[in-house]
Amino acid sequence: METQIAIFLAFTSVTLIFNAFVIWYAYKAFTKASTMVTNTIRDVEKSDSARAWLKGMEVASASAVSVTETARAQLVHVDPVFARAQAKYEFKLAEIDIQLEKAFDTVLQHTEKAQRALVRPANRIGATIAGVREVVDFLSGESDRSQNADDASSTQKP
Repeated sequence: METQIAIFLAFTSVTLIFNAFVIWYAYKAFTKASTMVTNTIRDVEKSDSARAWLKGMEVASASAVSVTETARAQLVHVDPVFARAQAKYEFKLAEIDIQLEKAFDTVLQHTEKAQRALVRPANRIGATIAGVREVVDFLSGESDRSQNADDASSTQKP
């Protein structure tokens, strides 16, 4: 039991020492970063070019704010005009959409009707011509020859 307590205390002390080192290194890193930031800010405060740049950025920011406010004020007056135009043309566009849809349906129906009017007789004529051809081939005896021509054997069939 005493050895188990000794091992437990040894591992606990190693963990505590490791954590202490981690905290100390984190402290050193934050101290170094803080010092670098402080020195950079001091350099910017002392630099005339940085001050001029910051002043220019301040002027640009102020002019951007004034332009934004002007645009916002103008949009407040234009917004009702846009709302009226949308309300006025929304209904007209919906009507045009419905009319175009009806026209498309009509064109589609007429196209299908014309296709039926052309395709059905063409199929019937084709079937009739194929039937007549078969009858002519049968009567002329060519159907037997064409069947025999497909057979590649050298002996005649009875």
